[in-house]
Amino acid sequence: MHTAVIFGTVSTGLAIYSGYPYIKSVLDGKTRPHRLGWLVFTIMNGMVFFAQYFAGGRESTLISLAFFVYSLVIFILSFSKGDSKTSPADWYLFTFALVAMVTWAITKSNDIAIWLTVFIDLAATTMIILKVRVKPDSEAPYPWLIGTIAYIFSCLTLYHVPVSILYVRPVYGLVCDAAIVGFIYYYRSLHSRRKFGNEQKVSG
Repeated sequence: MHTAVIFGTVSTGLAIYSGYPYIKSVLDGKTRPHRLGWLVFTIMNGMVFFAQYFAGGRESTLISLAFFVYSLVIFILSFSKGDSKTSPADWYLFTFALVAMVTWAITKSNDIAIWLTVFIDLAATTMIILKVRVKPDSEAPYPWLIGTIAYIFSCLTLYHVPVSILYVRPVYGLVCDAAIVGFIYYYRSLHSRRKFGNEQKVSG
């Protein structure tokens, strides 16, 4: 159990730290957070924390609390520093997230809430990825990488717990954050190749 506390502390520390470079990047004007996406992230992270806590999680929930706090900060900053542009796809995803939230409120089941947050998170993550596809430099990969490592330690806090619903969020968070890092670099590389190709055509 002592080891789980250590892993939980490291996970939470990394989660808190991952918020610092992201918020700094927003304040410096290098990152423009997607307002609708971060609204969903804020609500979803709050749901995750309380659902996991009432489902019996303790050390593994600390990372969710940290992400909830800094998601709220980023959402507030998005009003002055963020990207308020939304596409029809964003609104479809937001509606999907709202339906999932209402479903959780109606069922009042912690297990169902944890599964629903996966779909809610997926909607918000897709909004971020769609933004990155158009503006690959609008997201900094480093905070998401730190978040990925934080989730690895969050998964390790459960080493003494039989496979259960408590594994869902940490494992999904790990995959999700790692995917965002991958998409950022992929779209940056793609845009760079396109830019280079266009320059070659002009010079030719």
